[in-house]
Amino acid sequence: MPTDGRPGLSSPDKQLWPQAGVTKADLWDYYTAVSDRLLGAVADRPLTLKRHPNGIEKPGFFQKNLGDDVPDDLHRFTTWTETSERDVSYLVADGLRELQWAAQMAVVELHAWLSTTDRPDRPDTLLFDLDPSSDDPSVTSVALWLRELLDELRLPARVKSSGKRGLHVLVRLERRYGFSEIRGFALAVARCLADRHPEELTVEMRKADRGSRLLIDWSRHGQGQHTVAAWSPRVTPTATVSAPLSWDEVEADLDPSTITVRTAPDRTDHWAQAPAAQRIEAARDQLEQWGYPSVDRSPRARTST
Repeated sequence: MPTDGRPGLSSPDKQLWPQAGVTKADLWDYYTAVSDRLLGAVADRPLTLKRHPNGIEKPGFFQKNLGDDVPDDLHRFTTWTETSERDVSYLVADGLRELQWAAQMAVVELHAWLSTTDRPDRPDTLLFDLDPSSDDPSVTSVALWLRELLDELRLPARVKSSGKRGLHVLVRLERRYGFSEIRGFALAVARCLADRHPEELTVEMRKADRGSRLLIDWSRHGQGQHTVAAWSPRVTPTATVSAPLSWDEVEADLDPSTITVRTAPDRTDHWAQAPAAQRIEAARDQLEQWGYPSVDRSPRARTST
């Protein structure tokens, strides 16, 4: 039955994260508490929804298309997709209404495009996903190495936890480049960093080619591809959150597992003041002078040569 103060919410006591004791009502309250920050992170971006109607210990699924049974007042973005060979209507969270509907539908993760609905073919974010396979090197060390390189290229970077073991390093971009151009540039940056730390890092997407090295994932730059949004919960036993970090927090003792739907609302929003959007031409020229031209490659191809 609906709950007072949470209009439209049914089964408020349903356990979505059983080990953490986090219920549908708790998810509703979390989305409400962080709505200003979360909406700022996903504004005008098509969303892919990860749903676990019976809790995260039971099978879940990703939902892109909003069907005819979805309320008419929810904002959506409809576009043709080559992979589905049909029009797909994505949720666009413009207000608290969409977030509270997401809680009712047990949407436990929100994944956002790197571009917005008005210019879907022009990314406004450069993203590097650092996902460790072991504790050596530490993901915090790699994030700091990457920040140092981006500083050399005069590209101010932000960082957030993935909500799991990894970190995401991001740069705001002017919307003047296509996805292929940005993917080639991201690969050039990643190759440069991997060559500085060849025993620890790789740009190879194939697991068989990585060994024990940490992957600098440069491949997320494609129209329609998505990444977990800042402030989104994650499917982990402790109901962790992908949270913006200050660079001062990126130290060896960083423990992202402590940032959860219960603790995240009390955190400082380290992304409240966004850096200016950047152009890449000067950085691209510098990388080319160093021997790293920006050449797009398929993530399925070997990239070391």
